[in-house]
Amino acid sequence: MVFNFKKLWGRSHKVGLVLSGGGLRGIGHLGAIKALEEHGYRPSIISGCSMGAIIGAYYAAGYTVDAMLRIIEENNLFPSTSFRLRTSGFVDNRFLSRLIQKHIPQNTFESLKMPLYVSATNFISGETEYIHSGVLDEALLASSSIPLMFPAVKREKAVYYDGGILDNLPVKPILGQCKFLIGVHVNALDQLTPDKFTPAKILDRITHLAIGRSVAQSARKCDLFIEPPGMLRFSMFGKKEMMHIYEHVYAYVSKRLNSP
Repeated sequence: MVFNFKKLWGRSHKVGLVLSGGGLRGIGHLGAIKALEEHGYRPSIISGCSMGAIIGAYYAAGYTVDAMLRIIEENNLFPSTSFRLRTSGFVDNRFLSRLIQKHIPQNTFESLKMPLYVSATNFISGETEYIHSGVLDEALLASSSIPLMFPAVKREKAVYYDGGILDNLPVKPILGQCKFLIGVHVNALDQLTPDKFTPAKILDRITHLAIGRSVAQSARKCDLFIEPPGMLRFSMFGKKEMMHIYEHVYAYVSKRLNSP
């Protein structure tokens, strides 16, 4: 796996797309991409974090939105065989490697049809690293390894966890490489009423309050920033809501792009 970030000068790409993390809320990225395409926005460079990185990889490999929806529908994203009792994480995320290798068999950044950058948190140095070359599935595991839930990705003396810890909307690696930058964030911090503070929602909200400032800073660098409201009512791990998530984001983005 190559973790070195090489800065490329010049705005060689017309449209760049940045996709945030958000667990299975990231399915909303497919609704956003569908609406963007229908309005003439076709990115040629992508940056993503966690679920946004995974969807970005499939999109960069040439998969359509409809094809990606079918893949999600046809696969168990959290198979029961993946659960385990270990201190490094109670879900074995190697099922993700199998999924990537099945649909992107070349399994490298270089084999993709457009450039892709993914953010990962170097837990030892405390810095974000942007991966854009080498083995694809390992980079995606590093970008999406939620601490305690998934095991860390270890390479040499480094330990990598979910990129969203420090940079959940990674605009930095493609900021100077495109003329028009679009960011999509699927974790809008809407107002909540106290009676809705279940333990799961409390943890979810704490997480996104903690990373909210960095997302806001990244959002200001986008020419078009898309943040659909009402996303926190969807579970980060509830696949049964996938079409509701997709349709909600598609409708929101379509309406916004149709507005004068």
